[in-house]
Amino acid sequence: MLSIVRNVRWASVLTVVVAGAFTLVALFAALRGRPWAWVIFGLSAAVLIREVRYLQRDRRRHAGFDAPDRRDNPPT
Repeated sequence: MLSIVRNVRWASVLTVVVAGAFTLVALFAALRGRPWAWVIFGLSAAVLIREVRYLQRDRRRHAGFDAPDRRDNPPT
């Protein structure tokens, strides 16, 4: 359990929380008639989605696709 907590990227978690708050506030302002808020909403939503996807990719195991192709040079 403790190793899971140590492996979490806390800066990304904080970014997700802050971007989520900005996204909600900007959406509320945009729906109340502030056209400039759509720009802030789009940017903060993009940052939020990017960080969530980064955290999801980080939690997956390494699949080994980066290994060199051994078909050309078989081990001796």
